Amino acid sequence: MVSNEELMGKSENGLLVCVNCEYSYALEPGESPDDFILKCSCGGKLNYKKPEGEMKTRRKGFAEKKSVQNKFKKRLGFYTCILGCMVSFSVILMNQVLLGIILLVLSVFVGTRLYSNGVKNGKSWNKGIVGEKTVTKYLNKLPEAYFIFNDVKFPGSYGDLDHVVVGPTGIFVIETKNYDGFYVVKEDGWYYQNGEGIKKSKGQPGKQVMRNAMSLKKFLATNKINMKGVWIDPIVTLVNNNFEIAEKPEYYNVLSPLAIPKFIVNKKNHRDPTILQGAIDLIEPYSNESSYLNLEAR
Repeated sequence: MVSNEELMGKSENGLLVCVNCEYSYALEPGESPDDFILKCSCGGKLNYKKPEGEMKTRRKGFAEKKSVQNKFKKRLGFYTCILGCMVSFSVILMNQVLLGIILLVLSVFVGTRLYSNGVKNGKSWNKGIVGEKTVTKYLNKLPEAYFIFNDVKFPGSYGDLDHVVVGPTGIFVIETKNYDGFYVVKEDGWYYQNGEGIKKSKGQPGKQVMRNAMSLKKFLATNKINMKGVWIDPIVTLVNNNFEIAEKPEYYNVLSPLAIPKFIVNKKNHRDPTILQGAIDLIEPYSNESSYLNLEAR
């Protein structure tokens, strides 16, 4: 039998290797992993192994794109102020004092607003990046049979879904929060605890993750996946573990990132392989980052 190492040496396009039976297929010129369903005939998942020496790549996630946008806002605000001042002083030198002052005030106002928004939003999105990367690190510890999709945005969704996991134990939607402070969860309500006591939180992650799970189920059903009786598990995770469950929610779970892989593996949801494979195929095009794009790094 030819070893994976020998096959890899003969293939310039990489290998598809089954995690169960270790069957290996060397990609031919012009073939791509995207041409395959990433499933072996034995039912095991096919891992794509790139040719030796090839650089690993991945697409930018939603939060990272936002971080770039916010840096652009900061630069745009700075240059708006500089250019506005130059134009204003030129107009003043032309004896158009009133017009020059108006242009100066306007440019400084617009520039500082752009800059401050970039700084404020940048801090928020940077926290989002850190939070999502932390959760992804734990999700990557799941067995190879699980598919992990990060930053999912599909038609009809209310926003981006931080993480969607599909595997033998079902379908899971995960909402990641990198909150400061301390939170108390009472069923569907989230409360913020500080020195002044407990106040209702402006953000309600429980409602958000339930809405995301329902929109995902509707999206799959609309695309001819039989979702009757299929439960999608909603999970909220706080990266800082700064929460207390006063009353357990009925329809979703609040977990630390560390506890998520064990929770997923031990669940016993709908396991119809046809439904799970259909969900994988539908979700993948709408994911900014899929874990199996870099399976060799796991």
